Amino acid sequence: MAEEAKLDASHEGVQSTMSRAFMREPDAEEPRCPVCASSGEVVSSRTLDVHVPPPLRSELGSAAYYCASPGCPTIYYSPWGFQIRIGQLANVHFPKDPDGLICPCFGFRAADVVSDARDGRKDRVRDLLERARGSEARCWERCLDGRSCVPQIMRLFRDRFEAR
Repeated sequence: MAEEAKLDASHEGVQSTMSRAFMREPDAEEPRCPVCASSGEVVSSRTLDVHVPPPLRSELGSAAYYCASPGCPTIYYSPWGFQIRIGQLANVHFPKDPDGLICPCFGFRAADVVSDARDGRKDRVRDLLERARGSEARCWERCLDGRSCVPQIMRLFRDRFEAR
């Protein structure tokens, strides 16, 4: 009887150890923008090296995020809370600057997309999208987030085109 109790006790211990071994820890949440609390997009060091002046670049560190929220003054932030705001960069683009370039590679402004959508003109945007998908595009270097402008252009055009 004592042996049975010992086996049961050791068996229970194995069960609880095994069940803990298969439990999943919650994923760590990505750092949020310290100003607006929106989740950011990871930005490559290569992109940051192009846009951020050297003294600020060293403070930002190797891991940084882009805050895409249009009304937020923060452009880049680190997991430790260091921020780079609109006035600290030489070039600020759409959506941080509503009048700024939406496609810095080819000099296309958000206002151009809105105007074409309201006029029902699809040809210029179609040409831009084709160029933006081509080898001439340098999104990683010219866009603040290091990503292609194609999704933003398509969304802005569609929203304005449907609203006319």
